[in-house]
Amino acid sequence: MTYWLNRQELFESLPKDSHSIVFLGNSLTQNFELSEFFPGLRIKNRGINGDVSAAILGRINSVIELHPSKIFIEMGINDLGTGVSNDSILKNYRSLVDILQRECKSTKIFIQSTFPVENSAPRYPTFCNERVNAQVVKLNTSLEELAREKKITFVNVYPQLELTGQLNAKYSVDGIHLNGAGYVLWANVLKPFVER
Repeated sequence: MTYWLNRQELFESLPKDSHSIVFLGNSLTQNFELSEFFPGLRIKNRGINGDVSAAILGRINSVIELHPSKIFIEMGINDLGTGVSNDSILKNYRSLVDILQRECKSTKIFIQSTFPVENSAPRYPTFCNERVNAQVVKLNTSLEELAREKKITFVNVYPQLELTGQLNAKYSVDGIHLNGAGYVLWANVLKPFVER
C-alpha cells in the first residue's frame, strides 16, 4: 500500500500539461518503457505495480486532470489472480469508460485486452493456472463487446502473446510479466493506434 501511495503521490506532483497520451494500468504498464518505444510523443505512464481495477478507477481523477488526447487502459489480471469476478472487473471498466467519456469528451479511449499467463509458473501459483486463463478469455470477449457498445477501440494483444491457451514463455520473465521481446511485440501491436 505504501508503494501505491508513493507512486500515486508522484503522479499528482507531476506537471498537468494537456493533450498527452496516457497509459493507465498495473505493473505490465509500469514496466513498459513507452518513451523509448515511441520517441517524440508526449506519453505519460500511469502504471502502478499490483494495481487492481477498483484502485485504478479510484485514481481516475488524476488522469482526467490531464485531459489526454488518448488513453490506453490495461487492467484485470491482478483482479483475476486474487479471485475478483469477471463481472466486477467489467463493472469497473464500464464505470471508468463512462467517467472518461463524460469528463474528457475529446479523448480517444483504447481498451487493451487482458494478457494470458503461464499455467504453472512457480512464483505465482494463484495467478498462473488454467482457471485464470479461462477467465482471461471470457473477460476479453466482454471487453471487446463493451468497446463496441461504447464506440471506442479494443486493442487485442492477447493473440500475439498466447500459445496453447497460455502466455507464450518466450515473452515472459516469470509467467506474468513480459520480457524485452514481449514489450517489443506489444509496442508493435500498439504502434498504429499510438502514432496515428
